Amino acid sequence: MIRKKVLLIDDDIDTLRLNRIIFINAGAQVVTANDGLEGISKLHSHRPDLVILDVMMPGGSGFEVCKQIRKISNVPVIMLTALGQEQNELDGLDAGADDYLSKPYNPEILLARAKSVIRRSEQNDNKSFATDYDDGYLKIDFEKHQVLINSKLIKLTPIEFRLLAYLEENAGRVLTFANILQHVWGNEYQGSDDYVHIYVSHLRRKIEQDTKQPHYIISVRGVGYLFEKQRLAFAPDQQINQSPDL
Repeated sequence: MIRKKVLLIDDDIDTLRLNRIIFINAGAQVVTANDGLEGISKLHSHRPDLVILDVMMPGGSGFEVCKQIRKISNVPVIMLTALGQEQNELDGLDAGADDYLSKPYNPEILLARAKSVIRRSEQNDNKSFATDYDDGYLKIDFEKHQVLINSKLIKLTPIEFRLLAYLEENAGRVLTFANILQHVWGNEYQGSDDYVHIYVSHLRRKIEQDTKQPHYIISVRGVGYLFEKQRLAFAPDQQINQSPDL
């Protein structure tokens, strides 16, 4: 965490103080905010490498703050949730968070997760991919980290792009949940199949015409997913169905 800048957004003074000590001791620069509005302001002014965001805050939930962050930045976000509230964890990922931890948490685990999401973000920036994919409807430009549908740019988060890239690079091959977690999230996330389901759902809403009958990302029940390349472009007048499908 040396020279990395971390933004902590939390209304709990004790939690802020504890997390500030954790990251300072790890060599990071730390910026704090007591609510979402202040957090968004400091995101603009300080441009952190990582955001640690609490779910429960006055004046707007952490989920709404995360959605606002995602409109303006791809900075990695880890959300802190109450112990045992699994729906909060799923909602956090759905809002665009890269990871979540339940309170109380081990400081070493928080640091390990922080390093992992930052590492993934940097790999997204630096990785060289293979030949671009273009079937006339879906285009993936690996060098520019861009995805276009019918020549219109589609905004993907770094993890969404990394997942799509990994699936396309292995087109026609069934990738298990373990394969996907290892290559997209890291070894620390083995067993966290919900990450895969949620982000596949995000991708389908953005690239598939009908999420209930996907052409690109195909489910292999109980095993994982595979990417199917398309030879012919879809009809340009058809619209993408926005209904979710896991």
